Amino acid sequence: MELNGFIIIGAGILAAGVTFFTNWLALIPWRRNRGKHWSEQARLVHPVMVAARSNLWVVPSTLVLTVVLLWPDSSPLWVLTGITAVLGAYAGTIPVDREVFPRISFRDVLRLSVISILLRFLTWFIFIGATVFMPDQFNNVAWVIGGTVLCLWALWQQGGFIWVGRKLGLLLPAPNRLRDIVANTSAKMNIPFRQVLLMRVPVAQAFAFPSRRQLMFTERLLEIAPDDEIAAICAHELAHLTESTSARYSRSIVNFTFLPWMFFNPLIHTFGMAAFFGLLFVTLGVPRIYRKFSRKLETRADQMAAANEGDEGTYARALSRVYEDNLVPAVTSKNRATHPHLYDRLVAAGVTPDFPRPAAAKAIAWHGHIFAGLLGLLFAIFAIRLTYPIDFPGN
Repeated sequence: MELNGFIIIGAGILAAGVTFFTNWLALIPWRRNRGKHWSEQARLVHPVMVAARSNLWVVPSTLVLTVVLLWPDSSPLWVLTGITAVLGAYAGTIPVDREVFPRISFRDVLRLSVISILLRFLTWFIFIGATVFMPDQFNNVAWVIGGTVLCLWALWQQGGFIWVGRKLGLLLPAPNRLRDIVANTSAKMNIPFRQVLLMRVPVAQAFAFPSRRQLMFTERLLEIAPDDEIAAICAHELAHLTESTSARYSRSIVNFTFLPWMFFNPLIHTFGMAAFFGLLFVTLGVPRIYRKFSRKLETRADQMAAANEGDEGTYARALSRVYEDNLVPAVTSKNRATHPHLYDRLVAAGVTPDFPRPAAAKAIAWHGHIFAGLLGLLFAIFAIRLTYPIDFPGN
C-alpha cells in the first residue's frame, strides 16, 4: 500500500513537473522575440501551445502505460495513477497559459481547466473502459461494447456536448446583440439556422454544427470584434450549414482517429503486431485525409463570407483580428493545417497583408514529439508483450 501511494502521488507530481519544465524551456525562443510583430510571435509560440495541449493526455497516458507494464495485475493502481497524472498535467500547464495570455485571469484558466478535465473524464472514461473490458476475441461481448461506444459517440455528436456544456455553465443562450447579428446575416444569405449559443471561453472563435444547424460564438469574439466583423464571421459559419451530406460525413471521419483502438485487445490477439501497425497507420492517416477535406470546405466558406461582407475588406479584418488575438500563425505547417493559411486567406479576400509572408510555423514543439514518441514506444512494448509474453521487472 505504501508503494502504491507513493506511485500515485508521485505520478501527479512528476506529470506537473515535466509539463511545466518542458513548456518553460520550449517557450524560450518566443520570450526572446516578444517585441516583434504578432505574426512572428505566433509562429514561435503556436507549436509550443500545440505540444502543451497534446501533452495533457500524452504525459498521463505515458505514466499509466508504464504502470501497466510494470504492475499489470494492479488495476486500481493504474486508474488512480491516471487521475493524479491528469490533474498534475493540467496544473503544470497553467503557468504557460498565464504567461502567453496574461489577459486571461487565473480564475478563468482554472475554471476552463476544471471543465476540460470533466469533459475529458466523461469521454475518455467511456473509451478507456471499453478498451479495458474488451475481450481477447471478437465475440458478442466485443461487438456489444463496440456498439455501445458508437451509440454514445453518436449521442455526443448529436447534442450531448451541448447538453453537458449547458450543465457545466460553458454554454449560454446568445445575448440580444449576437442574436440580431446572426438573424440579419441569415436573412441576407437566405440560410436558415436553428439555434445560436454563446461559449464562455476567453478565445475568439466561432463554430458551426451543420447536422444540427447550430452556431456557436465565444465571449472573447464579442469582446474584441465590432458588429460588422462578427457578421462576416457569421457568414462563414452559415456557409458551413449549406455543405452537402457527403461533406458532413467527410468531416466525421476524424472521429475515427482513435475509436478503432478500443478493439486493441482482440486485434492484437488475433493479428499480432500487424494489428498494432495497422492501428498506428489509421491514427496517422485519417487526420491527413480529414485535413484535405477540411481545407476545401473552409476555402468555400471563406468565398461565401467575402461575397456577403458589408464593406470590402471586413472579412479580412475579422480574420486578422481573431488570428492576432489568439496568436495563431499566419502560415502554418502544411501537413497539419485544417484551414488555409491566414496569409493566403487575406489575399483571396482581396486584401494585401501589412506584413511580409512569414516562415511556416512548426506543427508541434520538440517536447510534443518526445512524449508522443515515448508513448508510441510503450504501446509497441505493450503490444509485443500481449503477442509474445515477456517477464518484465516488477512482475
